[in-house]
Amino acid sequence: MQVFINFLIQHWALSLAALVLTIMLLANEMTRGLQKFRDLSAAELARMIGRENVLLLDVRETDEFRGEHIKGARHMALGTLAAKLGELESHKADQILLYCRSGNRSASAANMLVKAGFPNVGHLTGGIIAWKAESYPVARK
Repeated sequence: MQVFINFLIQHWALSLAALVLTIMLLANEMTRGLQKFRDLSAAELARMIGRENVLLLDVRETDEFRGEHIKGARHMALGTLAAKLGELESHKADQILLYCRSGNRSASAANMLVKAGFPNVGHLTGGIIAWKAESYPVARK
């Protein structure tokens, strides 16, 4: 035990870094366990699009949506989502699938929907970047 304590004292910076990384890893795993929405790959999203009771939402800004989007997506920017939750009430029982450019905004939107009582929410991990990387088509206006 004394050898271990001596190691910690002599290599305090390394020990501190290991402790911080361990805490960060545990916090990340705990957060993932509490996550109430589903992370979807591009292939999973492609299989789900077009099914009944599925609503695909693009939460990027208007100019991003106009530039390109996944066919069939409805635009609802993240900044307006909270104010427009009432418009989604009729889809509460549906599977709501979200995407953005890289997956960060859609994860925030998914959290918002789950907190508002929407039980079936998923988001595209990696966003439209991942979608295009897998060579899935996009619509351009």
